[in-house]
Amino acid sequence: MGSPLVIGQITAGDSIVTLVSFLLLMLALKKVAWKPLMAMMEKREQLIARNIDDAEAKKLDAERLLKEQQQQLEDTRNNSSAVIEKARDSADKMEREQLATAKVEIARLKEEARKAIELERKQALLSAQNDISRLSLDIAEKLIGKELSNEGHAELIEEYIERLANSNEVK
Repeated sequence: MGSPLVIGQITAGDSIVTLVSFLLLMLALKKVAWKPLMAMMEKREQLIARNIDDAEAKKLDAERLLKEQQQQLEDTRNNSSAVIEKARDSADKMEREQLATAKVEIARLKEEARKAIELERKQALLSAQNDISRLSLDIAEKLIGKELSNEGHAELIEEYIERLANSNEVK
């Protein structure tokens, strides 16, 4: 007959059976579950390593792009500063040229105005001389009582000049 189940007592046979069962279970697990579990763990490890490598590569790429963009920004700043400086220089040059042109134009207009004034003055003097000459002839005609021709007028002037010369000699 068999021995009843005894709790608390461990027999050598029970220990051997438990040990053999455990070893068989481990062997079965190794064959069935351990290899796939290890393969899955290895794949996961490779995936994580690949993700880390990708992240490092992306980080390096991002740092490179950041440096390129900073360099481009600096180049753009330098170019814009150069363009602004060139525009200022151009504006200053244009202002100087326009000022010089304006000065030349003002001088030309002043000269034209001076010439026009001189011409008007000469014309006014000539007109005044003509008017005085006509008035003198009119007065002389009335005093002398005859109309003078150009020859008569010339004779009268010569006679007047001779009298003036004689009167100057007496003095």
